[in-house]
Amino acid sequence: MQRLNPHTAQLVILSSLILLSGCTAQVPTGRWETDTRVQESFEAGTLLPAHTYYYLGSFTAPDSVIAIDNRFTLRTRVWAQADVSAEMLNGWLNWYRTDNFRRHCPYYGGVILTPDGQQAGIWYSPDIRNIIRMPEPGVLEVYQPTSLTGRRCGEPREND
Repeated sequence: MQRLNPHTAQLVILSSLILLSGCTAQVPTGRWETDTRVQESFEAGTLLPAHTYYYLGSFTAPDSVIAIDNRFTLRTRVWAQADVSAEMLNGWLNWYRTDNFRRHCPYYGGVILTPDGQQAGIWYSPDIRNIIRMPEPGVLEVYQPTSLTGRRCGEPREND
């Protein structure tokens, strides 16, 4: 029996791993897109009917807010559910509107889309990148949003 040289053996192993990884089932992904109409609607204090609200960060001044259509179930380890009233939403908006906070941390709004393009909810956050997954029909996973720079809003730069 002939022995493979080490370089050839490495290529065989690498090729096998690539082929096997291509055979694993991929979880369908949706999209987290900016939408100025959603931002304007959220900033006007519009509560969406038949949606469940979730937040990240402080209950009194959340870092990010999402509203998921009740046709979908959110599977999460990071988002906290909140029974949002118009009064609560106004309190959050007053925090966001403060000049000092807004100057350093502009907020954006947008839509959460399923893999097939259905609108599953909305978002409001200073962070505009996110991963949306649908591991099974009707179940969403919405990860913690991130900024384009990778830094959290208000976090000092290395040279500051």
